[in-house]
Amino acid sequence: MAASEVSICNAALQLIKNTKSITALTQGTKEANACEVVFDELRDTMLECHNWNFATKRVQLARLADAPAFEWDYQYQLPADYLRVVRLSENSDARDNCPYRIENGKILTDASEIYLRYVARVEDPNLMPATFRTAMSKLLASRLAVALAQSAALSKEMYTQYTGEDLPTAKSADSIQDYPENLPESPWVTTRYGGYVYYEPGDPPS
Repeated sequence: MAASEVSICNAALQLIKNTKSITALTQGTKEANACEVVFDELRDTMLECHNWNFATKRVQLARLADAPAFEWDYQYQLPADYLRVVRLSENSDARDNCPYRIENGKILTDASEIYLRYVARVEDPNLMPATFRTAMSKLLASRLAVALAQSAALSKEMYTQYTGEDLPTAKSADSIQDYPENLPESPWVTTRYGGYVYYEPGDPPS
């Protein structure tokens, strides 16, 4: 069965013992209205809390013509679906970390070209793993418990389950799909070995 915003909301409604399911977020019932008010906010909140593989994108950003007024040399417009930086590099091999600041929907930096890996806003639930959708239902239930069941205790219980069980499970399932990254060495190691040194995952310095 295809996933949908409605299916995530109905899972949340079942968790708070609300027997009235919905068929659309816009159907006008109190359950649908409560879900519609918070759904997008909670989805983005979850997406922002981890470097999810399914939501990660890569792009080389085009430099804007206008430079920042001071401090930084260049600025770049963030993508419309941007939520958080995973990594910003000056080179396409992504082995460097580029200093930057996010201001007013733009990246300010001294790098004349940049390569951005970022967490994007994913709106289609079919692109979300099942563990992510399950965790989101629990987070949604924690909010709906007050709005629909008038139960602060149930809200707290749902949120505790979300933070203690469902979110860690979703993060763990997502993280095992990663191959460990080559990370830049500390300045001490760089100086000690006379340059910018990288090691394959699991290989100690010789």
